[in-house]
Amino acid sequence: MKTVATLFVAGMTLSYSVQAEILFTDNFDSGFSQWSSSGVVASNNSENLGGDAVRLQQTGQLWKIWDTTGYSNVTIEYYFAATLLEDPDYCYAEYSTDGGNQYTVVTSLTNGQDTGTFQHGLINTADLANNPGVVLRFRAAASTADNCFIENVTVTGEPGSGTPEADIQTSSSVNFGSVLIGSSVNQTLTITNQGQADLLINSISGLSGDFAITADSCSNATLSAQSQCQITLNYLPSIEGAVNQSLSIQSNDPDQPVLNLSVSGYGLDDQGEGYVDNYEPLSGSGSVSRSELTYAYLNGAGSDTQVPLSAFALPANAAQPVHQFEGRIQLHNPGSTGQFAEQRDTFRYTGSGDDPRKHLPDFDFRFVQSGTHLIPETRGIVLGNHPYWEYILEPGRVWREASDSGDSRAAIPFALMQKNSNCVHNGLMSFTFNDNGMSDVAYQISSETCLYYQVDMWGRVAATYTPSTVTDALLIKQQHQAYEASKVPVKPISALASDYPAANVDVSQFGNSSEVSSDYMSVYGVYVDGTHYTAGCETRAGTHPYCDRLRVPSYSTAKSAMAGTATMRLEYLYPGYMQEQITDWLPEAANDPENDWQQVTVNHAIDMATGNYRLTSDSLSDEGSVANDTGFFLVEGHQNKLDYSVSRYPRSSEPGTLFIYHTTDTYIATATAQAYVKDKFGAQADVFKDVIVKDIWAPLNMDLGTQDTRRTYDSVKMPFGGYGLTFLRDDIVKLARFTSIDHGQVNGQQVLDPAQLDIALFRDLSTPPFSTTYTNKYYSNSFWSLKQSVPGQCDVHVPYMSGYGGIQFVMLPNDMIYYYVSDNDEFKWDKAFAEAGKIKPYCQ
Repeated sequence: MKTVATLFVAGMTLSYSVQAEILFTDNFDSGFSQWSSSGVVASNNSENLGGDAVRLQQTGQLWKIWDTTGYSNVTIEYYFAATLLEDPDYCYAEYSTDGGNQYTVVTSLTNGQDTGTFQHGLINTADLANNPGVVLRFRAAASTADNCFIENVTVTGEPGSGTPEADIQTSSSVNFGSVLIGSSVNQTLTITNQGQADLLINSISGLSGDFAITADSCSNATLSAQSQCQITLNYLPSIEGAVNQSLSIQSNDPDQPVLNLSVSGYGLDDQGEGYVDNYEPLSGSGSVSRSELTYAYLNGAGSDTQVPLSAFALPANAAQPVHQFEGRIQLHNPGSTGQFAEQRDTFRYTGSGDDPRKHLPDFDFRFVQSGTHLIPETRGIVLGNHPYWEYILEPGRVWREASDSGDSRAAIPFALMQKNSNCVHNGLMSFTFNDNGMSDVAYQISSETCLYYQVDMWGRVAATYTPSTVTDALLIKQQHQAYEASKVPVKPISALASDYPAANVDVSQFGNSSEVSSDYMSVYGVYVDGTHYTAGCETRAGTHPYCDRLRVPSYSTAKSAMAGTATMRLEYLYPGYMQEQITDWLPEAANDPENDWQQVTVNHAIDMATGNYRLTSDSLSDEGSVANDTGFFLVEGHQNKLDYSVSRYPRSSEPGTLFIYHTTDTYIATATAQAYVKDKFGAQADVFKDVIVKDIWAPLNMDLGTQDTRRTYDSVKMPFGGYGLTFLRDDIVKLARFTSIDHGQVNGQQVLDPAQLDIALFRDLSTPPFSTTYTNKYYSNSFWSLKQSVPGQCDVHVPYMSGYGGIQFVMLPNDMIYYYVSDNDEFKWDKAFAEAGKIKPYCQ
C-alpha cells in the first residue's frame, strides 16, 4: 500500500481537513486509463513509491482535466522524479486554469535533479476553485533513454463554501498620453469576467467633456464565465494640460460592485509645440565644407577610417531637405564588412580572428520623415537573430548640403545592446538619398556604457531604400513631436553659475574627474527649478552630436525605477499588497523543499531582506559569485531564472532582519507582481506595460524607446525587473523628479503609495532603513541612501538609484537632482552634493 505524505501549505503541516473531499486520486497501480496521454507513456515499476508509477520518455505527455465548480480551497498534490537526464533534458509538471490554453510550470527537473528521488509537488492557488477547466499536465522534453516518473496524484476541495461568483477584471487606468488639441484618439477597454458565475454589468458612467464613450458592448450586458466585452473611449482635448476623470462600472461582482478606474490625458497646444508638417525647418544655404563622409565616400569612393563624430552632425549652414523619406532601409550583408578595435575586453570576448561581435546585425527597418527629423517606425529593444547584438533605433535628422549632387542627407543615432544583458554601445549612421534610392550607409560606434566590454566599430555598408507607405506614419510623427515638446528645458551646465550668481557655483564639482574619470563618463547633469543643466557626451571620437538621443542602460537603477516603483503603485491600488506572501503567488516558492520562502513577503523581497542568503561578510558577497552569473544572469528562460532564484540561497535568518543584495530577490518580487497583476487585470496583463508604462511613464511623456524592457527569451517574456531598462537623459530627470520632487504624482494625481514612498526616500525614519556593510549607506524599498553630513548644520539621508558600472541618479533633499552615467566602477558624488547645497540649502 502506498503512503500519502503530509501536505505542506504556507509553512504549516496539515492533514486533510475534515471538511475537504477527495475529488480525485490515482496511485497508477492500475495503469493510467483515467488520464489522456500522447507520445511515449507507459506504466513502470522501477522507480516508484510502491506498486507502479507512470514513466514519460522523449516528448511523452500525461494530463487530466477537472471541474471544481462548487468547491473552494482546491489543492492538487503529486510526486515527480527523473533519471538519466542530460543537458538540455527536462521533466515538467504544470497546471492550467483555462482548460489547457495556458500553463504554469510548477516543477521542472533537469540534469542534477535526476536521482530518482520523488519530489513532492503541491498547487493551492485561488484560481483552482470553482473552475470547470483545471488541468494538470506532466510532460517530458528529453531524449530516448531519459525518464520522468509520476506518482500519487490527489485533488481535494471543500464543498459548499465556494458558491460561484462573478469577478470583473479590467485595466486599473486608461491614459491617452499627450494629444494635440483638436485631435482625436481612441483606446479600447476590455472587461473580462474571470469568475465562474455570470457577470451582470449595469451602468457605465462618469466621463464628460473631452472624454467620451464612442462604442459600448458592455453596458447592460451579461458576460458568462471567462467571456469579454469592450468599450471604446475617445479623447478629444480642447484645453492645454492634464485632464483626469473617473470611469465608473457597476456590476454584480460582490467584491467590486462599483469599479472606478482613472482616465487621463494631456492636451498639447498646437501653437509652436504641437504637430506641424514641416517640423523644425532649416534656413541655411547648404554651403558646407566637408572632408569626412563626403558624397563620394558614401557612394563608394575611398577607404573606411574612423572620423570625428562631428561628421555625422547637422551642420550650422544645413539647408532644408528637398526629398521626403518614407519607406524601408535594408543593409546588405553587414555581418561581412566593417572595422573593429577593442578598448577593454575583461572577459576576452573577441580575439584577433573574425567574430560576429565585430559586425552589425542585419538591418531592415522602416522610417518616416517629419520636416527635418527622420523617425524609425520600430522603437525599443529590437530582438533579432544575431547571437550577441540587438538594435535600439533613435530619431535622427535630415538636411541638404550643396555638395551632395542634389540628394538629401540623413543621420540616425542607434545603439547596440548586448543580448540578454544591459550594456549599451552608441553609434551613428549616415547616408544620402533621393526619391528613388540611397547611398551606402556609413556607421561608427565610438562610445558605450559598459564596464567590461568597450570597443570601436566603423565602416560602410551597401544599402537599399524602398519607398513605401508606413502605416500610422502620421501617428509616429505626432508622437515624436509630442515627446520633443515635453522635454525638460535644457541649458549647458556652465549656465548654473550665471543663473545662480549669489551661490558662487563651481560647476567643475559636478562630474568632477576626481570622482568619476572623464574618459568613462557618458552623460551627467543637474536639475533645479524646472531646468535641466546638461554635460558629458564625450566619446573617443569627440562630442556626440545628438546627446539628447544618447541611449544609456539602467542596470540596477531598474530595481528602484521598475520593481520598487511597481510595488508602490500596486500598494496604492491594492492596500496590503506589500504584505502578500511570496508563496501565495509563486508555486516554485511554495513548493521549495526546504520551505525557505515561507513567511517572506513582497516587502521583504524588494528590501532584499528575505532571510535567505549564504555570505554576510559584505552586503554584495552573494551577488558576485560565478554561480550567480551562470545560474541566473546568463540563462535566458524565465523558469531557469526563477528556479535558481528560489533555490540558490538557504534560510539563514528571520525575514526582514538583514539586507543582503540579490538581484534574484528583485526577480522574485517582479515575478510575484506579474502574477498578482494577471490575477487582478486578466491573463494578458503585464506589470511593466500596464503598471509602469501605462500608469506612470506614458503620462510622464518618457521617450517611446524607453518604454520597453529586457524580458526572458521564452513565451513567458518576464520583465527582468532588476535591470534591463534604457534611458535618455531627459527620461532620467523626469523619472527622478516624479519620484522625489513630485512625490509620486503624475500631473497632480497621486499614483504611488505616499507612505511607502516616504520610506523609500528615507523621509519616514519611524520605519528604519536597512544598514549595509558600506559606511553610511542604507537600503529601503529598492532605493539606496547615503547619509551625508552638512558641517555644523545637520545630517541628511540622500536617496538615490544605483546601477552597475557607475550609474547614479541622486535625488537631493533640497529638491534638486544630480545624475551621471559612467562605466569605470566609480560611485562618488560628494563634491556634487556639497556644490548643490550652495544653490539650495539642505538644512532648514
